Amino acid sequence: MLNTMIAAVAKSDVFFGFCITFFVLMVISSIAMIVIVIMQKGTGNDMSAITGGTDSFFSKNRVSTFEGKLRLFTVITAGLMLLSSILFFVFTILLNMQ
Repeated sequence: MLNTMIAAVAKSDVFFGFCITFFVLMVISSIAMIVIVIMQKGTGNDMSAITGGTDSFFSKNRVSTFEGKLRLFTVITAGLMLLSSILFFVFTILLNMQ
């Protein structure tokens, strides 16, 4: 009986630690997302695919430019924020089930 109580308390402490960790990760990634999006500038060429705009040398090598790296960091940060928020709520539910 005592062992199950100790295991439940230790399990809830672990779940609480994971909740705090994922919450902090979610806050940091959301702040990073705001900063990265503010650093980006609008291209204005979003309609070029519809109107038949041609690709240039720089549009084919976008990942190597600063704007391309910002877009890549945006996608990575969004994925990190999504994953940390899902895990935060999963561990919160598991913590409340005990």
